[in-house]
Amino acid sequence: MKKILLFILLLTTSLSAQTTKVKYWLDPEGNEFKEKDINIISEQYLDNAMAYRKTIDSGIVYQFNAPKYSTYKVDYKFVKAEIEKITNQKYSNSAIFMIKFDYLDDSCDGLFSNTIDNEKINSIKYYDSPIKLKLEQKSDLIYLSFFEDKIILKNKPRTKNDYFFSDKNHFFRNNLFLHPTICGSFGLIKPNGETLIRNGAYRLDLMFEHLTPEIWNLFFQQ
Repeated sequence: MKKILLFILLLTTSLSAQTTKVKYWLDPEGNEFKEKDINIISEQYLDNAMAYRKTIDSGIVYQFNAPKYSTYKVDYKFVKAEIEKITNQKYSNSAIFMIKFDYLDDSCDGLFSNTIDNEKINSIKYYDSPIKLKLEQKSDLIYLSFFEDKIILKNKPRTKNDYFFSDKNHFFRNNLFLHPTICGSFGLIKPNGETLIRNGAYRLDLMFEHLTPEIWNLFFQQ
């Protein structure tokens, strides 16, 4: 009897694990396509980023239905105060904030992990910190990396140079980073309140280039 119960338990666990691995790939209209055709679909919908969602029956659904870009006009002083509350730092009123936002249950690089340990943090910093330093030295830019609440962030005790933080009160998730997309999103917030969000995998130095008037004014007509 014990062997039968053990077999049922193992079978149930196995089926449950298989269910969570089931994936659907959908275009913006909800039509299914094969994973190998991702690049083809992405080229057909250049204004869209790949969003994702978990469902009970399918495990996870990937769909090109998130906007590649979104624009907002925010209350800069209020947003700046929220950033200072999260980081426990003070910033000048001329600071331009660039925020990298990572979402819960992201499977960037094909791996699920809601735990960001020191090894992962050091890996990110290895590539990002030199670029961050260079950009901040030549501009009023402040670069910060935020993570959605419930992501376990195992960074060392905060120092003035640390830039990894949790969005504990959901402020940024609920107000600016509205579309969970693979490999996160970037945001730029200027002192005049103009805010540009880019969803999907990207590089911080390329996001910085959006601040050039020729590009910025395409989003915010003067």
